Amino acid sequence: MNSPSLSLDGQVALVTGARRGIGEACALTFAGAGADIAICDWVTSTGELDAVAAKIQKLGRRSLAMHADVKKGEDVARLVAGVMEKFGRIDILVNNAGVGDGGRSTEPEDFDLETSRARVAERIELMKESAAILHLDEQAWDAVFENNLKSCLLCSKAVAPVMIKQNKGNIINISSVRAFATGRGAMTNYAITKRGMVMLTEGLAADLARFKIRVNAIGPGGIETEMMRFAWADPERIQALAGIMPLSNNLIPPETCAHTALYLASDLAAYVTGQMINVDAGLMVSRPGI
Repeated sequence: MNSPSLSLDGQVALVTGARRGIGEACALTFAGAGADIAICDWVTSTGELDAVAAKIQKLGRRSLAMHADVKKGEDVARLVAGVMEKFGRIDILVNNAGVGDGGRSTEPEDFDLETSRARVAERIELMKESAAILHLDEQAWDAVFENNLKSCLLCSKAVAPVMIKQNKGNIINISSVRAFATGRGAMTNYAITKRGMVMLTEGLAADLARFKIRVNAIGPGGIETEMMRFAWADPERIQALAGIMPLSNNLIPPETCAHTALYLASDLAAYVTGQMINVDAGLMVSRPGI
């Protein structure tokens, strides 16, 4: 009996939020496994997205880089149409685009360490209050829901008809370990959206299984990304987080999430659907309420 492989030869993957971090790692890992890659992001002016596309081409695969704000239906429709025009199919969708608890950009030009440290300190104080959620503003709440949860729905809904026609497909949602942690204070909106992604994953998996479409999620925790740097800001707090992850004494490279995504996208996971796999170096089993 021949064992299935991690090869993605002949397949096309669409990865959102792919200019860096987990999205970039997924795009490059999938390209290394033989897939052609379409990538998008809501920021293209920095040149990072084009740089990722160039890396994909250096791996010998075709690439397409598009600007898209995936919380907007018209942008998602244009994105899917562009991918279909170039590649003619979509086998894998990675819903990676998202924002942190404040719905803020994590662009380098927007990042000020002292300001962000002050924001983190304020958040810690709010979390000490029994009614810290009262300090959440409506704009931040809406931004997190639109960027994290609505975008996941819109992209999945837009790609599903393509995959149904192909009678095969694979959707991978990048959630968070926060989906199953206590969403205290200012983290409440973020945690709810990530739990919502898990519930959406399960619902889509049940709905699309008859079309041979698998839907799974990944729960990153303690991953070394710009979002982590922006949200936590203080190197001492980041190191403290790393210190309670049993399998690591540092933040985890984003490639670890990409390797899990490759498994889920491959034939090795042919009968895996509706699941979430945490990639957190044991953080949640040792500190489940973090």
